[in-house]
Amino acid sequence: MTKWSLAYELLRAFVRFLFKRFYEKVQSDGNENIPKKEPIIFAANHQNALMDPLAIIFTNPNQSVFLTRADIFDNPILLKIFSFFKMLPVYRIKDGADSLKNNERIFNKSVEILEANMSVALFPEAMHTDKRHLRPLKKAVPRIAFMAEEKNDFSLNLQVVPVGIYYEDYVHTNSKLFVNYGKPLSLKPYKELAKGNIQKAYIAFKNDLEDAIKKLIIHIKDMNNYDLYEGIRLFYRPIMRETLGNNEDNPLNNFKADQKTIEKLENYYDNENNSIESLKEAYNNFSNNCKSLKIDPLLWPKKNSIIILIKYILFTLSLPIFIYGIINNIIYYLLFTKFINQIKDKQFHSSIKFAISFTILPILYIIQAAIFYLFIEDFYYTLIYLVSLPISAYLANKIRYSFKHFKQEVIIWWVSRSKNKNVIAYRESKDALIEKIEMALGK
Repeated sequence: MTKWSLAYELLRAFVRFLFKRFYEKVQSDGNENIPKKEPIIFAANHQNALMDPLAIIFTNPNQSVFLTRADIFDNPILLKIFSFFKMLPVYRIKDGADSLKNNERIFNKSVEILEANMSVALFPEAMHTDKRHLRPLKKAVPRIAFMAEEKNDFSLNLQVVPVGIYYEDYVHTNSKLFVNYGKPLSLKPYKELAKGNIQKAYIAFKNDLEDAIKKLIIHIKDMNNYDLYEGIRLFYRPIMRETLGNNEDNPLNNFKADQKTIEKLENYYDNENNSIESLKEAYNNFSNNCKSLKIDPLLWPKKNSIIILIKYILFTLSLPIFIYGIINNIIYYLLFTKFINQIKDKQFHSSIKFAISFTILPILYIIQAAIFYLFIEDFYYTLIYLVSLPISAYLANKIRYSFKHFKQEVIIWWVSRSKNKNVIAYRESKDALIEKIEMALGK
């Protein structure tokens, strides 16, 4: 783990290709903040189970060793796999009080990795959450960082890089992922404090790291009104993107728009003189009108009749590809649906989907191709069929999500022309909500 691995790099290149097909778009920002010749600790928010380590692995060149919850190492086979992927177990109190002493060995190993000028990555919240909110950080990062620097008389020049991970959708494929790398934190400013009181140094550094991560994520402070803020950031995003001069629909622009909306709204409603109840009433009214029309409560851009017609023709032409992809992947869909419904923690759903897609799915494809060959007895046609299986699955998934968006565009197109009383109520509630939001934003 203290050396660069060619085998790891080759496997990473292959899995990265699959990872970037799993999402509609993967984008990172701030990569210039990652030091090139110093030991690094990546400290990230924890949003989406095992997809979070992959988000870091595939958006920067470092072969980082990840400190991961110990319970996933219980299986001997998994232990070997995770060790190959440069993962070390970290023990929590729920793993048993006696197991906590094992962390000393893991932290010492982490120090060795850092001394070899490699990088370590961990999630200092110590557990994932399905909320866009940073939980209080634990002491693992400062503990490892100060252990390494104290052992080397603060000459190691260790850099702690805060990381923000932002998923537009935690569960489903074909969504957008954004990884935000912040400016690194050095431990040298805390050297004198650490000599006097190491616990105070831990706390001071942890607080600064917490502030740094919050700047890189969507952090909704008001958990009592979490769903309201979550709904409004999505609804108002196109308008805020336009306000910021970032009209392109990509992860970076969406992140900036969402962050600005949440920040300004919370600043406004932090003032006790500004009641959030009127905003809540306006949003609920709008949401109810959306439900009556079966409209997703997002501000979709209007499309003209020609574009709607062209898209309809394209979807009609793509129907055979969709049917072919669904039929030839029906075993995967049935097995996956049955298995995934047994997993209560939805934050693991995308991790399981991705794991199946590059482990079990290739085996199913080979079996299908073998059966195909028994009937056809032609190697080249069988090879073409085998290659078509993952391609058709990928295209069918793209078509499915694109069609869901298209249905919304058709509804909005109809709504923009209709004089139905429900449509009028929808328009009025949408305008009223925009007016409430923009009053809070100071527009």
